[in-house]
Amino acid sequence: MTNSQQADFPENEFISKNRTLVIYALAAVTFFIALSFADFYILPTITTKDTITSYSVRTVRGKNGSKPITVSYHFFTQKGYTFTTEKYYVEDTDITIEYSLLFKNVTKVNATNKDYTKYLVNGLSMKGILFYFYCVLLFSIAISLKILLSGKRFSENTFYNIICFNGFMVFLCLYMFYLY
Repeated sequence: MTNSQQADFPENEFISKNRTLVIYALAAVTFFIALSFADFYILPTITTKDTITSYSVRTVRGKNGSKPITVSYHFFTQKGYTFTTEKYYVEDTDITIEYSLLFKNVTKVNATNKDYTKYLVNGLSMKGILFYFYCVLLFSIAISLKILLSGKRFSENTFYNIICFNGFMVFLCLYMFYLY
């Protein structure tokens, strides 16, 4: 866009009023995600002995009417913790779990003779879907903040796209956080 085109493209009043609010909201979301990563990977964990009380099997339908395929097992413990394993059933009921300090995400699961940690797919583990949703959201926030802080003028549509896409991603992340 040339300088004459930028002069013909006035800054919208809605954008000028709400730009700082959106910047602070995106910064708050970034802080929450950083806190989640710190809780899962950096802060110390708490170890406790627990008992698996029940589980549910998550399946998908097979192709052309074949039998359903097991995707994961979702376990519930006596002390109220939940964790999910990828296609692997935890055979022992008495387990030792490690969970994060702030959000109580299960980070390790051990039985007397087996370590089930590499099968975990809950929370922010590398196999967990929440990890990837957080990465997409952080990438989107970085691009959005670059646009908002650049000082260049942008259209009202761009501003609404920033709000809507990041809001939608926050909603999906909260929903995934609730599920897992």
